[in-house]
Amino acid sequence: MTDLHRDLGAPPRRRFFRLRNIILMILAALAVFGGGLYLILSTALGPLVQSGDDFMGGLANGQYERAYALTTPGLRQQVGDAAGLERAVGAYRPQEWSWSQRSIRNSAGRLEGSVTYAGGRRGTARLNLLQVDGQWRVEGFSLN
Repeated sequence: MTDLHRDLGAPPRRRFFRLRNIILMILAALAVFGGGLYLILSTALGPLVQSGDDFMGGLANGQYERAYALTTPGLRQQVGDAAGLERAVGAYRPQEWSWSQRSIRNSAGRLEGSVTYAGGRRGTARLNLLQVDGQWRVEGFSLN
């Protein structure tokens, strides 16, 4: 006798681990890892960047008292007062800036990036920050 209904057996197994599914799982894992890394870094570096932006914003707007309030006691001793900070900044009053490097080691932080000064000149800005009483404060700066 001949078996005329060979197709009526068990359905063919579907393979879950096809190349397309493996690629999708890898991409999903990378997205989860990248999102987690972004959250960790933004949480750790966010307050540092905010303090640096606030300091630079005070300089940009001519609010030297505001910028002076964001400095460490050591920098305050060096510049004397808000007018001394204004003299230290001189012609390097920032207009726009962007941080390309951010780092924290223990209670010390560093921001470095590009800056456009009033008048259109471009240069580099570097801020060294310390954590003083739970807040990031500017310990030193370089505008050139």
